[in-house]
Amino acid sequence: DVRMVVAVAAQFPGIPIHTIWSREEMTRQGRYRSLMAVKLKAGLDSNGMPESLIVNIAGKGQDGRPPFDGNNPQYSPLLLGLGDSPYVSHIFPHATVSVHDLPIHIRSGSFRGPSYNSNCFFVESFIDECAHAANIDPVEYRLKIFDRWPDKGWQMCLKEAASKAGWGKPLPKGMAQGVAIGNFGMFGRPNHGTTVCTIATIELSPEGKLKIHALDVALDCGKMMNKDAVLSQMEGGTIFGLNLALHEKLNIQDGRIVEGNFDSYPIIRMAETPKINVHFGGMSHDDRFGELGEVAAGTPGPAIANAIFKLTGKRLRSTPILEHDLSWS
Repeated sequence: DVRMVVAVAAQFPGIPIHTIWSREEMTRQGRYRSLMAVKLKAGLDSNGMPESLIVNIAGKGQDGRPPFDGNNPQYSPLLLGLGDSPYVSHIFPHATVSVHDLPIHIRSGSFRGPSYNSNCFFVESFIDECAHAANIDPVEYRLKIFDRWPDKGWQMCLKEAASKAGWGKPLPKGMAQGVAIGNFGMFGRPNHGTTVCTIATIELSPEGKLKIHALDVALDCGKMMNKDAVLSQMEGGTIFGLNLALHEKLNIQDGRIVEGNFDSYPIIRMAETPKINVHFGGMSHDDRFGELGEVAAGTPGPAIANAIFKLTGKRLRSTPILEHDLSWS
């Protein structure tokens, strides 16, 4: 963007200029979310507890930043939310992670919760599969495995969200709940960054029409100075992640982005937006002020996908969710 502005300004020496991209120009010529895919394989012990983990990440990272830094792997953009998570460092005693850069000829850049927004969907869907294989409730499973992690804020957020959402209560036919938890800004370190747990309460008709009734969000950023600002970030990030999971996608045809404006690029409307309940009972009051802008964008998608699995038995392995056949009987 800076290079473009300088090039235009050079045509008008001595005259201040102001360049504005139209929405169509920005949609079709801007920078895009990093394209990512992950393959995970786990070994569980006789009790269903984590034992070994193999992670293969392939993606197009942000232009201008290396996809993987061997000298400082926790800061590698493609690892955020997975390679720097407690699952790799503590939960699975034996874990290996490999990263592969995809040489795709499309410009990529920052996107709310860079790489974490994808990795959270991958790993939290996968941990739910582990819980299912172990025949243990997904919240209870996470509480058990996080006994291995010294940052107790994760368990506190799980307990707070589960309690406030009424996890485990009987629900009418066609309704279910799903859970996901993540952290942005920790870079592999306990008691760093901000942890968020989201529980989604959904309704799904047999024909596959999805309605999200509520998203219950519990967070731990250590300490906070302005509760209203924290609340705003949690609500905004949750809506952002919800839209990302349900709708967002660009198509390329003949080397050109097809979508140009909101008539062809769907975004969530007020009528689709569920009740968002932000809870503060999971705060550890640890001596930090964790960042808030990115983290809530990662958890709505896997929480919804895990709830859909409870009803349909179908594991969703890609987004947007609404492109999948969600029908069930």
